Amino acid sequence: MRRKLLFVAGGLGCLALAACGDTQTDLRKAGYDTIQAYNVVGPIAEKYVSGGYPALKVDPTIKSEIKVASAHAIDVLKPLGADLQSNNVLTAVEVSTAEAAVAALQKPVATATQGATP
Repeated sequence: MRRKLLFVAGGLGCLALAACGDTQTDLRKAGYDTIQAYNVVGPIAEKYVSGGYPALKVDPTIKSEIKVASAHAIDVLKPLGADLQSNNVLTAVEVSTAEAAVAALQKPVATATQGATP
């Protein structure tokens, strides 16, 4: 049993060391990917909120959810974008918060625009 624990602990240590080498590279890629995801969903959200999909009835509840989620995503993405442009050190928390904010926006947008054509 002890041998198995040592093996598992050693394996985790190797993974941690491997992850440390490219952590900033991985975080930067994830940050750029998250901003790109917002650049796809943001205009769709804006079009829905402004009534730009005539075939869709605008649901006031979903419209409100989109407005709140969009504002939050922008608040989180602005500093991330600034850090990326300035080549500042990123944290996993910063990137995962941005990912969560974009995902929170994608959900009501997907619900609102089902069946719409861009």
